Amino acid sequence: MAELKRKPNGPVYGNLAYDLDALVRERALEEAGRMPEQPRPERQRQQEVVQRPRTQTAAQPKAQVSPLVLGSVAVLAAMVVVLLMGYVKLTQISGNVADMKTELDKLNTEHVQLLTEYEQTFELSTIKEVAEAAGMSKPSAGQIEYVELGGSDTAVVYAAGDDGVLDRAFASAKGGVLALVEYFQ
Repeated sequence: MAELKRKPNGPVYGNLAYDLDALVRERALEEAGRMPEQPRPERQRQQEVVQRPRTQTAAQPKAQVSPLVLGSVAVLAAMVVVLLMGYVKLTQISGNVADMKTELDKLNTEHVQLLTEYEQTFELSTIKEVAEAAGMSKPSAGQIEYVELGGSDTAVVYAAGDDGVLDRAFASAKGGVLALVEYFQ
């Protein structure tokens, strides 16, 4: 019995998948030679009796809108109004910013003019004119006195000494660490 159920193992040419359409093809081949069954007159009568005449359905009541839908529409409308008001505010703020930028440009120009006038007050020619207008004049040779100090006119500059081996090694290590930190940033 096991031999009857077992299919003979023949050579396989590339596909070991099950043929799922084999049963469908076998049934189609079996039914190909048969004549279609004619309905019996008794069955037709029974089928006609079973069919009921169409009746008109009663009018359905008017559909009512859910309160949830009404609430959602109200919230959506409120959000649209808030959005539009935000756009109006944004437009006003943009206008204010543009006005402030033009005012800032004017103030920068005025700042440059005032700075130029301020620097002119320290010009030597302007100072000389103002001093002469106030009645001042250059001192004469009799008015000039020279002051001599009793100390020597020398200055001592100490040169930095040579760095030791440890100082140079420390500086080199510090430079290497800084280079690594800079590289990884």
